Amino acid sequence: MKFIYVDESGDRGGGNVFVMCGLMVDAYKLRKKTEDFDRMLGALHDKYPGARRELKTSQFINGKKNWSKIPPQERKDFIQDVCRLAVGNGGKLFGLGISFERFDAAKVAGHGHPSGDSYWLAAGMFTASIVQKRMQSVKGSKGLTVVIMDDHKMEMPRLSDGLYNADPWYDGLYKVRKTKRRKSVWVPRTAKDRFDQIVNTAFAIMSDHSSLVQVADVISYVYRRHLELKSQPEKYEGEKAYYKMLVRILEPQREKLGQTPNDPCIAFYKAAVHPDWAI
Repeated sequence: MKFIYVDESGDRGGGNVFVMCGLMVDAYKLRKKTEDFDRMLGALHDKYPGARRELKTSQFINGKKNWSKIPPQERKDFIQDVCRLAVGNGGKLFGLGISFERFDAAKVAGHGHPSGDSYWLAAGMFTASIVQKRMQSVKGSKGLTVVIMDDHKMEMPRLSDGLYNADPWYDGLYKVRKTKRRKSVWVPRTAKDRFDQIVNTAFAIMSDHSSLVQVADVISYVYRRHLELKSQPEKYEGEKAYYKMLVRILEPQREKLGQTPNDPCIAFYKAAVHPDWAI
């Protein structure tokens, strides 16, 4: 069994980029991964008493609130260590980077998507679909995955309904090819096997109650900032280099869709995705 911890970074008031990313961990590695991060954060609090207990990456990396007492380079090194921890020992990443401008254009382009105006729901269903695609090929019950989201009270019910009701519109995201009569064909999905690798539905948790949701927050922020900096002038070269280095750590472990059919869902996500995010 697997566990995937998912968080997001970005909103319409803060730029043109939204990233949702999840960290997947095998159940038997979950305790150690959690303990490793708790130990890192605990050592930071021991060194700087009074710092916030919950790691909010945007506040931490910019030295806001009680994080200001930590020197900038130490904050940057800590985020780098978190990224290495995330993908170390088999950690896998799943997610989506959206451009709000491209999402707005895609949603009125006639693809028939069920997420309406919600970029959060669109990203959540995409993330779950990649999990489904990759885990359905794992033998036995080892691919069964518990999806744990940072609590989003407005959107979680819609994501839960989306996974439980399993709209066939998403089928193209996790279809697989098989050889039939010497021809390679896409295998149709049925109500029985739609999202059958997701255990029940997605579950919500408060980020301060989960170390690995906080790690997912770091990952999502790193990817978002990296994408945002692509369009910034030369004066940001130092910051660009830092986030590019972090993405080089993360990217080899990010799962992608791979080969897909020419279904409406594929056209929608290819239109909505940030141009520098490979799906």
